Amino acid sequence: MRALVAVVFVALQALAAAALFLLSVHGPSALVYAAPAYLVIAAVLTWWASRRSWATLAIAGIALLGAAPLTFVTFEKAERIAYQRRIASTQISEVRDEPIVLAGLPIGVRVAFRVVAPERGYFAIYPAIHGIGSSEGFGLHPIRWTIDGRSSIEAGPFQPGRQHAVVADLYPETYFLEQGNVSCFRRVARPLPPTGQPAQLRIEIYESRYGSVERGGQPERTAQAYDLGSLLRNVGAALPPCKVQP
Repeated sequence: MRALVAVVFVALQALAAAALFLLSVHGPSALVYAAPAYLVIAAVLTWWASRRSWATLAIAGIALLGAAPLTFVTFEKAERIAYQRRIASTQISEVRDEPIVLAGLPIGVRVAFRVVAPERGYFAIYPAIHGIGSSEGFGLHPIRWTIDGRSSIEAGPFQPGRQHAVVADLYPETYFLEQGNVSCFRRVARPLPPTGQPAQLRIEIYESRYGSVERGGQPERTAQAYDLGSLLRNVGAALPPCKVQP
């Protein structure tokens, strides 16, 4: 009878291990290894407990099931600490910005900077520009970028301790890429901010402290002033409309 109860406990532990494995997709990546290790250890200990006594089996079975969420919390916290340390150690320097001009009209902003990552890997260390005042809620985000002169696909991972040169082309939300990477103008449903109000806009670089108070940095502004209301509209004057509009 104890063997049957042990089988039930192991089956529940298998479900817990499967849940841990699935959580590794959007959670701590190390769970992909921790999940099978948990199942093996839990199953062995449960079977051992079943050979001892009912009390030992009950305590071990319940404790090992409780170990599954504890495993997730532990790995999630460890990964969050490692992420925060990497963010704090990522060095950003020589940040520059300039307008992207098409058909004589500014339609975006090119941001260039140098970065030193503390470890090897593929990281989203890319800039974003945010509107201020009447243009709050609008912004520019990277559409194309290069790392050390190579496109994002060919660039490879960041190397620890090595200084990389990143150049990113940022565009407003009216700029869109259709099939085949064809640039076009896409209308937006909400009212656009007024024109004639150039300002130095807020800039941050993701996966670093640069420009982000939330990540432990200081607020930063673009070196040049940009009229976000005009940038949004200039895309429509410089590019054909998208075939599919919202």
